[in-house]
Amino acid sequence: LLAWQRDVYIQSIVEIKKMYIKNLKFFVFFLALNISSVKSQEITLSGQIFEYATYYVNSFDFSTGATSVQIFRYDLSSNQYPVSIKVRFKTTILSPAIGINNEQTIIEIETDPFILQAPLVLDNRDLSSEMSIVYDMATPPNQIELDGNILEILEPSQVDAILRSVLTTGRIADGEYSFEVIILSEDDQVLASDSKTFLVQSPVSVTLESPGGALSDTLDNIIFTNFPIFQWFSQSCSGCNNFIRVSEFNSEIHSSVEEAIEDQRVLPFDQSDYWYPIDNLNSFQYPPSDAYPLEEGNIYCWQIMMTVPTTSGDEEMLSPIFSFMINDAGSSNNNSSNMNSLLLSLQQALGQDQ
Repeated sequence: LLAWQRDVYIQSIVEIKKMYIKNLKFFVFFLALNISSVKSQEITLSGQIFEYATYYVNSFDFSTGATSVQIFRYDLSSNQYPVSIKVRFKTTILSPAIGINNEQTIIEIETDPFILQAPLVLDNRDLSSEMSIVYDMATPPNQIELDGNILEILEPSQVDAILRSVLTTGRIADGEYSFEVIILSEDDQVLASDSKTFLVQSPVSVTLESPGGALSDTLDNIIFTNFPIFQWFSQSCSGCNNFIRVSEFNSEIHSSVEEAIEDQRVLPFDQSDYWYPIDNLNSFQYPPSDAYPLEEGNIYCWQIMMTVPTTSGDEEMLSPIFSFMINDAGSSNNNSSNMNSLLLSLQQALGQDQ
C-alpha cells in the first residue's frame, strides 16, 4: 500500500511538472507575441511646426488652449490598424523681458485615447480642452472625437505679465518659445514626437543708411555712380522678406518724396509691381537689368519694405524715404571732376573712412 501511494505521488508530481512546463511555454509564447506586436507597431509623424516672427496674444485662448492660427500640421499614420493613441501638445516660454527667467509651460493639452483606423491629418487648431470632431483619410472617412484635457497652464501672475507686455503692441513678448507634439499609447509610451524652439525677436524698424538723406539735403547727397549700393539696417528674422523701390523725384510734378515714390518707378521696371524683391540682407546694388537706368543730374528716392510673418498674417514694415542725386559731370556741383570715377564708386561703396 505504501509503495502504491508512493508511485501515485510520484506520478502526480510528474504530471504537475508537465502541466507547469506547458503553461510556462504558453506564457512565454504569449509574452513574446505581445512584445513582437509592440515592437512592430510603428507610428509615423510627418509634417512641421510653423515659425512666426511675432505671436499675437489674440491668437491664443488661455482658458481652453485653442489657437486660431496654424502652429503645426502633421500626417499621422501607423503600419498597423486599428491602434489606440493619445496626442499631447505643449508650448513653453522663456522671456527675461517680462520676468520669466526659467522655462515655463504656457499650456499643455492631452487628448483622451482614440482609435486610429486610417491616416489622419493632425492640426493644432483641432486641439483644445473642448471636444472637436475630425475625420481620417479612410474611404469613407471615419469620424474621430478629440476630447482634450489641460494638464498644465501658465500661472495667472505670469499670464498677467504677458498681457501687460502687449497692452501697446498686442503681441506676445520676445523670448524663446518651444513647441512639442507627442503621440502616446494608452499606457503613456511615446510612439512618435517632434519639437522645435524659436527665438522670437520682433523687428522694430527699418533704418536707411546710404545713399541719400532728406530731400532738402539733396546737394549734400550726390553720388558718382549709376549703380549705387543701397544699405540699411533691420533686425534679421526667420521668414522675413525684403523689398525695394526707387523712383525719380521731379519737382515740377511731385510735391513730396511720398508722392514721388508712389508714382512711376524706375525699380522695378514693371509698373504693375510696386516692389522689387531682394534677398533677406541689408544691402543691395542697383541692377543692370529689370530697372530703368539712373540718369546724371536727376534726383531719386528709395524705400525698403520688410514683410514679417505673424500669427495674424504677414505685416508690412516700411522704412523712411531717402533722396539722392546722380552727379552731373557737366554741372557746377561737380567738386571732384578730377577724381577717377572708379575711385568715387569705391568711396561710395566703402565709405569715407576706408
